[in-house]
Amino acid sequence: MAHVRHLRALQAFNAAAERSNLSKAAEDLGVTHGAVSRQIKQLEQYLDVVLLRRLPSGVELTEAGTRLHLATRQAFGILEQGIEKTRRARKQRSIKISLSSSLAIKWLVPKLRDFRARYPGISVYLDTDDQVVDFADSDVDVALRFGSNQGRDLYCEHLMRERLVLVAAPSLVPEGAIAPASVAKLPLLHDQFHPHWDTWARAAGLHEPDVQSRSSPFPDSAVLIAAAIDGQGAALVRNILVADDIEAGRLVRLSKIGVEQDRSLLFVCRDGDEKTLPVSALRVWLTEVCLWL
Repeated sequence: MAHVRHLRALQAFNAAAERSNLSKAAEDLGVTHGAVSRQIKQLEQYLDVVLLRRLPSGVELTEAGTRLHLATRQAFGILEQGIEKTRRARKQRSIKISLSSSLAIKWLVPKLRDFRARYPGISVYLDTDDQVVDFADSDVDVALRFGSNQGRDLYCEHLMRERLVLVAAPSLVPEGAIAPASVAKLPLLHDQFHPHWDTWARAAGLHEPDVQSRSSPFPDSAVLIAAAIDGQGAALVRNILVADDIEAGRLVRLSKIGVEQDRSLLFVCRDGDEKTLPVSALRVWLTEVCLWL
């Protein structure tokens, strides 16, 4: 580090190389066009090379500038990562979780009291958005997603396999479990992402065609479950989302036959964060919770 000088000039050069324009680099750095130009000239004089060619439309890298930019881009990228890790390390007593509203309402929120009792010093914040999280540009610490994988450069742990189960309100089916043929005579419900009544019918040995076409779709699982609890029909729904309602007697299982999915509930975070508090605490707690499902 003793031989690394002109850090501000290197920052100005890197910004200009990234943007191919001195004015845009100045905007990014919050300084004037002239300040960026002077910093780069000082760097060129110190290195005794030309780094940028000035063009009417902006600037372009020389051969020497290209070599230096490879180094500055990597170096400033590592610095940004280090700053972000340091910033997040100061948040060791809070955690932000991204998950769908259905998963939050029907599964996580009712269980958070136990997590908070076990870890009273950790504040939990929920982001009910199930879009893909860009961890490089987000303050989200953990994403809970149904899927098979969440890309490279992330830590991804399978918490539990996704399975659809058949449920209904006791008021609709007082006898509880019933024969598949009797199920088919009920009003049928599903969420728009899981149109699997035909799959269930085949697994149950039911030979009635187009069972799926007689099922009413709902926009998400939480709305579907509310309709089922209200007695509006028999619903195919993710087992994780109705476990509490079954235990409380608001819903009953109509059949032991379910529909296995080729996806799991995934715990996703930045690679390495799974070893840090409070992410590690949440990961261990969720693993224990899923063992009971």
